[in-house]
Amino acid sequence: MEKPGPWPPRPQLDELHARYVQEVVEDLSLCPFARKCRELGRLHRPTFLNPPSPHEAARRLADVVTAHPDAEVVLLTFVTRGALPGTPPAPTAAERAFADTERFEEFVKEVRDVYAGLPRVPARFYMVAFHPAYTRVESGRPLTPDSLVPLLRRTPDPVIQCIRADLLDQIRRQAQTAAEARFREEMARLGPEFLILAERAIQSDPELSQDIARHNFASVGAGPGRQRLEAIITEILAHRRALERE
Repeated sequence: MEKPGPWPPRPQLDELHARYVQEVVEDLSLCPFARKCRELGRLHRPTFLNPPSPHEAARRLADVVTAHPDAEVVLLTFVTRGALPGTPPAPTAAERAFADTERFEEFVKEVRDVYAGLPRVPARFYMVAFHPAYTRVESGRPLTPDSLVPLLRRTPDPVIQCIRADLLDQIRRQAQTAAEARFREEMARLGPEFLILAERAIQSDPELSQDIARHNFASVGAGPGRQRLEAIITEILAHRRALERE
């Protein structure tokens, strides 16, 4: 019987995380700028093999952005045993904390606060938690754009997705401009007097995240799109689960 290899098996883990980005986020069009960001070399994945403190994680983000000033997306990745349902409990208390979704989300908030307080921060980032143990909230109710979100964020290991704030702000402005144009078109079809009212009370989409959530729900919230999403994520997580059982 072969002895287990060293933990963690980095090539296999790196491959699974790359598959999540390309096969889930990019191929299913869940993020409007993901593919271009990766192809231009503006996506970076610092990987922690042991649970860091919030300050260590924030400092690592700052170091990456200092070394790569054009970085747009930084995926702080935390290799964590026991985070995925169906795997043995993590052997250390620190890993068990990261395996718990609520405690990991608290960690993300702490990293966000520490990063914001660092002197001479090279760039602002929006931070969001991804976790392999995310499940559907209120499973007895119909799926909605909001309740679909955690199902899309099931990465092989806990991840903090850090998106450059000025990039997201620029895309948000573009989305708002497009929303205003759609609103004007609809009002113009109703007649010139409605177009005048539209110009006086123009309403734009309040948040880019809501626009993306609606798009994702339309494409993978039901039917073949949802089946494809579940098949890909299930396969990726199954391979991740197998790495801990070897």
